[in-house]
Amino acid sequence: MPYLTEHLNLRSFLAGLFLALIGAVCFALIILAQNDTQALIAHNRAAQEQEIADTLLPPEVFGSDLQMDCYLISDPRIGQNMKLYAAREGDQIKGYILQYSTARGYSNPLVMISSFNADKSLYRADIQFSRETPGIGDKLDRRHGTFLDALSGKNLKNVKWDVKKFGGDFDYVTGATVTSRALILASRDALQVLSEADLNRLKKCRVKR
Repeated sequence: MPYLTEHLNLRSFLAGLFLALIGAVCFALIILAQNDTQALIAHNRAAQEQEIADTLLPPEVFGSDLQMDCYLISDPRIGQNMKLYAAREGDQIKGYILQYSTARGYSNPLVMISSFNADKSLYRADIQFSRETPGIGDKLDRRHGTFLDALSGKNLKNVKWDVKKFGGDFDYVTGATVTSRALILASRDALQVLSEADLNRLKKCRVKR
């Protein structure tokens, strides 16, 4: 009888050990899959970001000596660890590209990436990431219309930064007033942050071209 009890205890121990090993292996596989997925997402996002960046600056900016310096910038108005690119030719800055986020939309975050002239006026705005309602909020991106063109050439002084419904100079898309306003105010905030930015005090990030 003691032998049988010991035998059963041993079998229970081995079965438990086997299950524990299976659980550990499964857990490790899940972690590896998550890491691979996160790496793939990060890679795809970086590639998409670079593709957008290459279409944002005016063609005349791109010369044989153009260098894109990348910085990380954090500010409550635009989000944490946003990327700021400075396009240089020698010691002269030809333009900027800034990534910025806003929580003013319906489904946050709403992330934009826009280019700015050397004088820090806005050249071209684009939406990098959005969870706005399909068929409503996404009417504002470049695939569905020209709403963002209204931002081109604007700076902090030559326009009232709000939609007309709230006393500003910008039109808004019917049925998407909240998203329209979010994009306008976010771009105003980005202009403010860019105008105050000191590149010498920002941490650099790597960018491949």
